Amino acid sequence: MGLIYICFTVGFILFALLMGVLEQRYNLPANVSGWALMIVMIGLYAVIGVASRTSKLDEYFVAGRRIPAFFNGMAISADWMSAASFISLAGTLWLLGYEGLAYITGWTGGYVLLALLLAPYLRKFGQYTIPDFVATRYEGHRPRVVAAVIGVIISFTYLTAQVTGIGIIMSRFLGVNYLAGVAIGLSAVLFCSYLGGMRAITWTQVAQCIVLLIAYLTPVTILSYRSTGVPIPQIMYGEALQQITRLEVAQGITNSYVAPFNDWTIWNFLALMFCLMVGTAGLPHILIRFYTVPDVGAARRSVGWALLFICLLYFTAPAYAAFSRFEVMQNVVGKPITAVPEWAVNWANVGLIDYTDLTTLEGMPVASLPDWASTLVQNKQLLISDRNGDGRVALGELSGPATLPHDGTNP
Repeated sequence: MGLIYICFTVGFILFALLMGVLEQRYNLPANVSGWALMIVMIGLYAVIGVASRTSKLDEYFVAGRRIPAFFNGMAISADWMSAASFISLAGTLWLLGYEGLAYITGWTGGYVLLALLLAPYLRKFGQYTIPDFVATRYEGHRPRVVAAVIGVIISFTYLTAQVTGIGIIMSRFLGVNYLAGVAIGLSAVLFCSYLGGMRAITWTQVAQCIVLLIAYLTPVTILSYRSTGVPIPQIMYGEALQQITRLEVAQGITNSYVAPFNDWTIWNFLALMFCLMVGTAGLPHILIRFYTVPDVGAARRSVGWALLFICLLYFTAPAYAAFSRFEVMQNVVGKPITAVPEWAVNWANVGLIDYTDLTTLEGMPVASLPDWASTLVQNKQLLISDRNGDGRVALGELSGPATLPHDGTNP
């Protein structure tokens, strides 16, 4: 089985490189390469799912309880590296700075709780579902019902976020309608899993783990090499943080990105970290994975392997945030609209960012404003807001102390 996934990894890398070459040298449209990657990946996942089909109850619900700890760890990590981690974690760190580290420490700490307090005992009881485990452990029908209701509520809430992520990815990178993107993504999940149940899901998620890690690590490695000359972002993003601090001083930003607890107290940080720890330890789609391994020892080892693969992403997320923030502050902030890089223009074209170049004030070029008006703007006595986005500022779009009525009592 290991050789099969090695071949899968090599094939995926070669195909991604081919798409990159076609885009750069032969001007292949980005949406075409995006569709090609999606079709090929979903096709491969479907092949794995169909090849893993089974009609045996034990295989369908718990994969025969014979998944090796290493592969189960990969499947758990793919389960976890979803909308919150893969799509949003780097952006959260980009926005929050130091405070965003609460998400990393909380989520990884949850897996420590799993390894020590939950995973071994779930496997030891040998049930098929979490409600079965609760009913056996507490000897009654009511605990089973309570566990089932709680599981449905948690799963529904979590699924809402995942479906939203599917729609965003499909609409942004494939150019399809949001609802169509959701339908495509859910159809792919159903097709890859319904024939083989947990057995098909497990082996599909092993492949997904490989794809997710490669897709996440490659862009930030390129950013690191371009910025520092060293393609190891996990140890080089400190240089980006130093440059961010320098740019903050130059641009007059007083709220330092690297300083801790700008907006939160330490108690906010610790409270969020604790909630994320216990929340991670109680996610149904993670807990059920420990039924698929042969024994208690394999359950513990699978948590360790999962944490290793997840940490590959989590150690990289701060680097992603640092290098991307440096890129924005250096090449976008304070630049004329005509001088922004191509990627910023592309993001604006698909609605990821929005900017308006203010060129005139009541028909007069901004560069031709009299000195008194420029002074008021610089001193924040006169605020200009282009509310309708037409690139022109009307009198109704002016505000600030300079626009307030004067009663003559003060000079």
